[in-house]
Amino acid sequence: MIVDYSHIAAIIIGIFIGSLIRDVYNIIKNKLKYRKDTREIPIKLEFKNVAGNEKELLELKYSVLLVKYGKEEVVKGTEKLLNKEIEFEGYNPKIARIRVHKVLGAQFKCFVDYKSENQFDKIKEFLEKNGFREVTHDDDRHKKRAWFIHPDFSICKTVDGYVNNFAHPPEYRR
Repeated sequence: MIVDYSHIAAIIIGIFIGSLIRDVYNIIKNKLKYRKDTREIPIKLEFKNVAGNEKELLELKYSVLLVKYGKEEVVKGTEKLLNKEIEFEGYNPKIARIRVHKVLGAQFKCFVDYKSENQFDKIKEFLEKNGFREVTHDDDRHKKRAWFIHPDFSICKTVDGYVNNFAHPPEYRR
């Protein structure tokens, strides 16, 4: 007696294709929801006080970390962390675009990566002279990164004590 197993193989293939289609559908649905629930805003770094010997500081890599949507009081827990790094473009001014949630807003923090440890004090002085605040070393001393607060945006404090910038929802009026 010959047993035909082709119907079992067809069922297994059907299950596999069905789960693949479901996964692709969920990825596309989440991408569309992300685009629908957020709006892109520009963040501009403009340096008006640049001495001749500070021009090299403009050539460093400036970026912004999109931390999460919403404030701690609204969106609790670390499971909602985005921690997406976005590089600024341009020389002076430098511009980066982040996506801000239409209802929750977004936490972010600007930073600059530098090459040698002895540059931090020079970078701190340069940033503060140009209106940026709370310039600090990265907690990881092996990372040569200076974090700073942008003066054109609100600030918020995280539960673990970090101070971040906050972009209010686009429809919000202060």
